This record gives sequence, C-alpha cells and structure tokens, in this order.
Amino acid sequence: MNRAMTLSDWSLLLVTALLLGSTFLFLNIAIKEISPLTSAALRTLIAAPICWGVMRAFGARLPRTRQGWIALFWLGLLTGAIPFGAISWGQQHIESGMGGIMFGTMPILTVVLAPLFLDEETFTSRRLAGGVAGLVGIILLIGPSALANASDQVLGIAITFLAPFSHTLGAIYARRQTNLPPPAMATGQMVFGAVILVPLAFVAESPLSLNPSMGAIGAMLVAGVFCTAIAMSLYFVIVRRIGAMRSSLVPLFFPVIAVVLGAVVLGERLPLEAFIGLALILAGALAVSSRAPAKPPVSDANP
Repeated sequence: MNRAMTLSDWSLLLVTALLLGSTFLFLNIAIKEISPLTSAALRTLIAAPICWGVMRAFGARLPRTRQGWIALFWLGLLTGAIPFGAISWGQQHIESGMGGIMFGTMPILTVVLAPLFLDEETFTSRRLAGGVAGLVGIILLIGPSALANASDQVLGIAITFLAPFSHTLGAIYARRQTNLPPPAMATGQMVFGAVILVPLAFVAESPLSLNPSMGAIGAMLVAGVFCTAIAMSLYFVIVRRIGAMRSSLVPLFFPVIAVVLGAVVLGERLPLEAFIGLALILAGALAVSSRAPAKPPVSDANP
C-alpha cells in the first residue's frame, strides 16, 4: 500500500486496537476458571454467529468455490486457532506485560515478512526502525521489570510468541485474498477456528466438567462478542484498506490504551519513562505507516 493513511483509516485502526487490546483483561478473568483451550474455543463459538450476522447484513456471503474454503481454513488456523490458543495458554504462565511485549513484535515481523509475499509492500530501513522504536516504547511503557522474570517464563514466552507470528502470516495471507470480502473472512476465521479448537479442547481438557462463575462467563461473553467478533471483522477491513504492514500497528497501541485508560479512569500517575515510551510508540507508528518509495517498473527489454 503506497497511499497516505486517512483519518478514517487511523480511526478504524484505533477502534480495533481498543477492542483487541481489551482481550487480555477479560481473558485474565476468564482463564482463572475456564481452561485455556476451552476459553479459546468458546471465543470462536461465541463470535462465529455474530460474524455471520454481520456478513449477511453487509450483503456478503461465504465462498462457493473449493479454493475459497481452503483460504478460509488457512485464515481460521493462522488468525484464529493458533493465536487464540497461544494467548489463552500463555496468559497462565507469563505476565500480561510480557504478552504485550510479544505482540509488539508484530510490526517488525511484518516489515520483514510482508515484502517476501506481497508485491505492494516494500522493505525500508525507516519502517524497520519504526517497528523497533515501537517495541522499545512498549517495553518502557509497560516497564522494564516485565523482562525481569523472562528466564523463568521461557516456555510461556515461546508459546505466546506463536500468536503474533501466526497472526502476521495470517494478515499477509488475508491481503492476498482479494476475492473474499472482509466479513466473509471474519466468519470463516471463526468457523474454522472452532472446527480446530473445539475437538482439541475436548481431547486435552474437560470442558463439560467446568463450573465457572457468572463473572467468568460474563468476561468470556465480552471477549467473544466485542474483543473477537466485532474486532476481527474490523481488522480484516483494515487489512484490506491499508495493507498488512500498516495493520500490524494495531498491537502497538494495546499498552497505550491500557495506560491511558488507567490514567484517565483510575487516576494513575505516569512516570517519565512512560511518556518516553508513548513518544517512541507514536514515532514508530508514523514511521511504519509512512509511504514507501514505489518499486521501479520491471523492464521487458532485453539487455
């Protein structure tokens, strides 16, 4: 994508970041009483019918070709089953701040990987520097103390890292599916996410024996409806509008939203390094979202 981002692009990106960034809060509540694969499966089961309703409301429909269904399967695996399962499992073993840092790697991953698969995405040192600056900003914002126990959380970090890595590949893959409308992508993502996660939950856990409280059920419903169905529907719209590389900015704003809400709603005071972190995240976002130089046309003339 080589056009400048508009105000509506930034608005969609920030709303999506707000919804997706809230996932960690509600999952932290739910997984205390609902096992990780079960909670991941429930997200897809709750979100699937809502995504289908949104799809029909926009006049879109699921594909009728074998190729289209194969594309939805890969979207369900890369942006649904693997990230949802990895996040839920990882939340038990790492601090939420470390989870935010893991997702902060997405812009860097996308800057490196997207140009390998997408002709319209261009690798630039400015975008790479922006991704690195954003990640450093997240570490400063969350607090370097989040890294203190990293040596004791190696497995949790490794599993959690599967989520942003898989999601990056999924966003790149989604960008290539020009024949699939975003609402159909979100619906297929949830359907195939459920097809993969529900059997895994029954094999590895005992979902029917759980007896969660109303608080955990409520948190699961919010995570499924707002943080999954609505958020992922918007996310695929963003990928279609601004490309895979710029859509990777979404997780950069997760900790920003958490810190700003804490300051505004709870009156929390921010230390100096938090303001430095916010500035680095903003600078990184602007660098990653910048227009890349156009690729030179390929000449057909013989040398």
